[in-house]
Amino acid sequence: MDTHNEHASASSARVRRDRQATEQRLIEATIQLIREHGFDGVGINAIAETAGVSKVLIYRYFGDMAGLLRAVAESIRVIDPDLARGVRESAPADATPGTLVARTTHVLRGMLADNEFMRNVLVWELSQDNELTTALAESRERIGLEQTRQFTAVLKERRPDETLDTEALFALLTAGVFYLSLRSERCRVFNGVDLQSEQGWNRIAGVVQDLLDREPKSVD
Repeated sequence: MDTHNEHASASSARVRRDRQATEQRLIEATIQLIREHGFDGVGINAIAETAGVSKVLIYRYFGDMAGLLRAVAESIRVIDPDLARGVRESAPADATPGTLVARTTHVLRGMLADNEFMRNVLVWELSQDNELTTALAESRERIGLEQTRQFTAVLKERRPDETLDTEALFALLTAGVFYLSLRSERCRVFNGVDLQSEQGWNRIAGVVQDLLDREPKSVD
């Protein structure tokens, strides 16, 4: 590679780094404004001012406000992308379907336990309908379906004859964890289970694991 090409390559790499850094500043500025003022406090001018960049860059890098909000949604999604990608890879050879679902319960709960922002995001999604809440829901749906696909593959390996509706299972599991996590802020005990203790959440994960790991009874 000649000197001219080397300089061009270095310049191109620097431009990419600068763009990525600016994009991240805009995403972080948006999240900061949401934390401080809720969704109603988010606007092009406020975001650009908080990030310390020209608002033109929002359009240049993200297309429009909706594009920026989609990027924000990807960065604050509640479901752990590592879990969505890695159910199969991280599962021990002797892992049972119930063990994997119990692990999912703890991961989902862990993301909400000490994260007020994430809990607020869920509340806002239920109470508001705007570009960001739509983007968040779409992001979570994609990740959730990938997570379900990975679990279904593991289930098929462990139980070839199983006919469990895994999409419905994870819909119920995720919604249940989200609701109980939000409920735990105002209600310590729900149906006899302590939602503010690790023991209580171990009970929830344990019973899900027990139900899934049971062998179906044969009918004479």
